[in-house]
Amino acid sequence: MNDTASPRANGQGTCAADKTACAEGLKKPRFKVTKDWALWVVFAVFFVYAVTLVFPFVWMLFNSVKGNQEYFTNIWAFPQSFHVENYTNVLFDYDVHGVTLFGMFGISILVTLFGTALSLLMSSIAAYVIAKYKFFGRNALYALAVFVMAVPVAGTLPAQYSIMQTLHLTNSIVGVLILYAGGFGFNFLILYGFFKNLSWEYAEAALIDGCSDFGIFFKIMLPMARPALIAVGVIHAIGLWNDYLTPSIYLPNTPTLAVGVNLLLSELRGRSAYPEMFATMIIALIPILVVFICFQKTIMENTVAGGLKG
Repeated sequence: MNDTASPRANGQGTCAADKTACAEGLKKPRFKVTKDWALWVVFAVFFVYAVTLVFPFVWMLFNSVKGNQEYFTNIWAFPQSFHVENYTNVLFDYDVHGVTLFGMFGISILVTLFGTALSLLMSSIAAYVIAKYKFFGRNALYALAVFVMAVPVAGTLPAQYSIMQTLHLTNSIVGVLILYAGGFGFNFLILYGFFKNLSWEYAEAALIDGCSDFGIFFKIMLPMARPALIAVGVIHAIGLWNDYLTPSIYLPNTPTLAVGVNLLLSELRGRSAYPEMFATMIIALIPILVVFICFQKTIMENTVAGGLKG
């Protein structure tokens, strides 16, 4: 008769026995719902953001295999026929200063590989010496390295160009490689932090065994810094591959891919050859995507300066 008034029926029995447990039981589902909603909102926001990034490239890929007439008929339609010849045309039929897009690939690969190797060598030597050896002016050199990064490129460009002209290094791949081989910059700072945190006990053990300073650097320190060198090297290589300013100034007759694609896109746009223009952009984009996909884990794990890992 009085079940509705009993403590168990109105929920007071459990709370009276353990008020803390009851309060936690009431709060937990409410917090869980709020947390789930927050996760779904965050997921939705990032999903929309990802779509906005991927969609332009998918749209460009579909339109790169259309015919010119089909493209102007409906730029949003799925291609009815695939014109793969758009890619072969832009690779071999169009040229800038007598250099085809395929030839620009070769020039860019040459400049990127040698430029990255020279830059890593000079940066690692400078970073190792300043980080591990005590000598007069060490702190001044480190301050100079930081200052060089702060100076705008436009402020040093006139003097740099004048020096390159005086040394007859303009319109020369060797001159561009010399410019890329600077020891200071982002590479220096990352490698400096890495070498700074490496224990000097490795070098002391090698010195006891009769190893020279050069042997310590090349046989011990560089192999230990391999993860940082790979990460910095990939980032630097991507930067050189996409560099437009330096090759456009110092290699006017030998266009790299970044310079040649810009000129080629202007020509194709003038001809209203938009499918071939999109094919050119896809070709220029593929190497960067492949490199980043292959080395993204290495880049994320090793760009933070630290000691030994693994």
